[in-house]
Amino acid sequence: MRQGLGAEAIDRLLNRESGLLGISGISSDLRTILATQDNDRARLAYAIFIRRLREAIGAMMADLGGLDALIFTAGIGENSAQVRQDVCAYWEFLGIEIAPDRNCLRPCPVDISSHASRVKVLVIPTQEDWAIAQACYEFVPKI
Repeated sequence: MRQGLGAEAIDRLLNRESGLLGISGISSDLRTILATQDNDRARLAYAIFIRRLREAIGAMMADLGGLDALIFTAGIGENSAQVRQDVCAYWEFLGIEIAPDRNCLRPCPVDISSHASRVKVLVIPTQEDWAIAQACYEFVPKI
């Protein structure tokens, strides 16, 4: 606002031009970032993305007092074996291990944990349409 930007311009800047796009200068789509790892800014954007994901998982583990399962879901979680590998590799010291051959399996749901893993690592589809249908059903008059 100090630079003369209005609400719409600030909204666009924060919600469409920051994050992966702002750091990489290439795209907000992680698939594009992963495909452009010869670019320093794309590598930086990916490294920050993975670090923030690890930090969030660590914070949740601390709040929960441990972890029984780590679940990857939604677009990136379901579709990026690289992200799952890079996130889980960091947590190997806690006994989280994935099996590389299962990490690449599709479709999900799939258990990608190695046999030695002390924590289950799962890839589960989001199924937003099913969740929406269930929520709508609650509003249907019961006969």
